[in-house]
Amino acid sequence: KKKIFFSSVGDFPKAWDVLLDHIQSAALSKNNEVSLAALKSFQEILQIVTPVKESEKPELLSSVGMPVLIGPVTAAGPGRPLLTDSIGERLGRYNGGEPIQGTDEIEDANLWWAAWNTWYRIGTESTKPPISCDKLTFIPSQPFLTALVQIFPALYQHIKTGFSMEDLKKLGIILHGAVSVPISSDASPFILPSYTEAVLTSLQEAVLTALDVLQKAICVGAENMQVMYPAIFDQLLAFVEFSCKPPTYGKLETKHIANAKYNQAEWVALNYVPFAEKSLEVVVDLYQKTACHKAVVSEKVLQKIIKTLRIPLSLKYACPSESTWKLAVFSLLKVLSIGLPVARQHASSGKFDSMWPELASTIEEYLFSKSSPPDNLSIQEFQKNESIDVEVVQLISTEILPFANFIPKDFVGQIMSMLNKGSIHSQSSSFTEAEIDVRMREEFSKICFETLLQFSFSNNVTTPQEGYISRMALSVLLKRAQDVLHCYVEDEKLSGKCPLPRQRVTEIIFVLKAVSTLIDSLKKTKPENVDSNTWAQVIALYPTLVECITCSSSEVCSALKEALVPFKDFMHPPISKVQNGES
Repeated sequence: KKKIFFSSVGDFPKAWDVLLDHIQSAALSKNNEVSLAALKSFQEILQIVTPVKESEKPELLSSVGMPVLIGPVTAAGPGRPLLTDSIGERLGRYNGGEPIQGTDEIEDANLWWAAWNTWYRIGTESTKPPISCDKLTFIPSQPFLTALVQIFPALYQHIKTGFSMEDLKKLGIILHGAVSVPISSDASPFILPSYTEAVLTSLQEAVLTALDVLQKAICVGAENMQVMYPAIFDQLLAFVEFSCKPPTYGKLETKHIANAKYNQAEWVALNYVPFAEKSLEVVVDLYQKTACHKAVVSEKVLQKIIKTLRIPLSLKYACPSESTWKLAVFSLLKVLSIGLPVARQHASSGKFDSMWPELASTIEEYLFSKSSPPDNLSIQEFQKNESIDVEVVQLISTEILPFANFIPKDFVGQIMSMLNKGSIHSQSSSFTEAEIDVRMREEFSKICFETLLQFSFSNNVTTPQEGYISRMALSVLLKRAQDVLHCYVEDEKLSGKCPLPRQRVTEIIFVLKAVSTLIDSLKKTKPENVDSNTWAQVIALYPTLVECITCSSSEVCSALKEALVPFKDFMHPPISKVQNGES
């Protein structure tokens, strides 16, 4: 009805242009009330469409709480309207020849693209960081930015058939700019949730809703639309980084907590952790649905996800929020369980070649993080965190090592080195005597060692590469055991009557138990799966074990006894040599 009314006013397209110009001018006003009212008017004109029955309303928009706007529009034949052309001029192009589409469809398409151009100009101008940061600097309010972003889902329904990758990039700039805008310290108590609350602001919810509408449309759209998936991932991953690297807004100085004594010129930064974590959940969900898609594979989306997760995983305890690195680990596990089979399928294409080094670095920086646990971390929490580390090693055991012949040799070598490093205890010297046994990551060391042994004695060695990795795994393990045993004996001699630190005793006990387990495994393995060099290295451990007999610790002596007993199977009488018929 509104359209019929406006259409009766002479040149409707020209009137539409004038209306959009007025809305743009008012929306960019420095007055918050005027600019917000302009956006509400913008939302109103998006409803100038043919009324439809309730049953015909699209499910997509109703699910995101936006006004239902109907009117599927097909883009005009010659292409996208230019920003500088008026709608009247564009329509004039069709007067000379036979129209490709009906006049109403062409007119509708041009009207909505003009509305998109207006929305884009408002968005870019209002979210652009200020050049100077004095007291007169105007910063758009959160209600204004929220209203701006909430317009997009409704507007998109009218332009989706012609929405291109270039338009998606424009949208990304506006969304990124909008969530980067700080909040006035006066308004922050009413907008900002408590820093400890894991909730999103209305603006952040609107941004994720806009991307959700877009990705759902891409999912059901034509094949040529699905090339936009990587761009959606790029945008979401940029938001994920906010958890550790909050965005800046030009040179504007912001504070993290609002205080009543702040004056009006001071600004408060948002808590981006809940927003970043929600974005990560969306990334994982979307990747699980699109991992095999051609564009997702060719644009190296898996590598981009791993690279982004590497930031919180390497920081670990140094993350602004503890929940971030934990979510990052579980997200990595989910993504790899889907992505690694895809990577193996495309092994010969070279599309995942650069992903493997990134993954190796990410796993190593997480498992052997340089950040120390906080002093107030309880033993129970430490054990929970250790169980997460164990899950990562289990993924290596089930999803990586069994498929070594489909994976680059260098990557598998790095993984084996990590397992070797993890199989020998690592601990902090700050632990108390009571905490040492628990905090030495006993379970983590055990799973690393078991995984190393499991792969070393695999009966499924089908390629020279796998055989090489097996020998390498045992070689580094035995060398590490040799070094630990030798260093302990030497250090105990130097310490005199003063006992060595408790963690050193625990470490050598673990190594001695590992030697016992190793020899038992070797004896149970088919002879053809163990080469002579490995046997030679094991037997070479014997003199070093004998040196440990002088150790004063009863616990070490007990473990040493268990390690020495299996060597009886290696002791045989010398083989007699027969020369000239005489022995």
